[in-house]
Amino acid sequence: MSDPAWERVADAEHELRGPAAALGMLAERIRRDPEARAYADSLDAQLARLGTALDDLAAARGGGPAPGRSATVQLEPLARGAFEGVGAEVTADWRAGRPRVVADRGRLAQALGNLLANADEHGEGPIEVRGRRVPGAVRVEIRNRARPARPRHGDRGRGLLIARAAAASAGGRLELAEEGGQVVAILELPVEDSRPDAA
Repeated sequence: MSDPAWERVADAEHELRGPAAALGMLAERIRRDPEARAYADSLDAQLARLGTALDDLAAARGGGPAPGRSATVQLEPLARGAFEGVGAEVTADWRAGRPRVVADRGRLAQALGNLLANADEHGEGPIEVRGRRVPGAVRVEIRNRARPARPRHGDRGRGLLIARAAAASAGGRLELAEEGGQVVAILELPVEDSRPDAA
């Protein structure tokens, strides 16, 4: 006899995949309009994150982890696409060129989305995203002013754990630092050497 709770989870997963596929097709249409292309990047980033969460949900029903889907990912559009949905003002200082990394695109979208959401929720003022090349890697920093410490409630910190696991799955690392009153999340990912940075 099937478990009613798992059946409801399966139904919810099924119903989420349909709209996600439709939104993916809408993103492709938006991408054809040069004036709306930035919105397509944002939609793509959120859909990658949603798809990975759905894969995790399906895998959890089976009792195992979701399979990884590593591929070559161009990092800059994914990073810029993660800006949408953040309440604070976000500015970019991107000097990393157009690096490519070998990673699960959905996991990277999760990492970037969670880091921006954490900065929005736990920091103050505008958020700055910096992209730089360092030897063999690309370094993405998400920074804003530190907010005075407040008591933690519930499952706070879950997004940071998800982001750290996503970085590790791509062979990278995630660190938190404080610099001059700012909290800085530092995501470093190895670049793919076999292809040029330019698209």
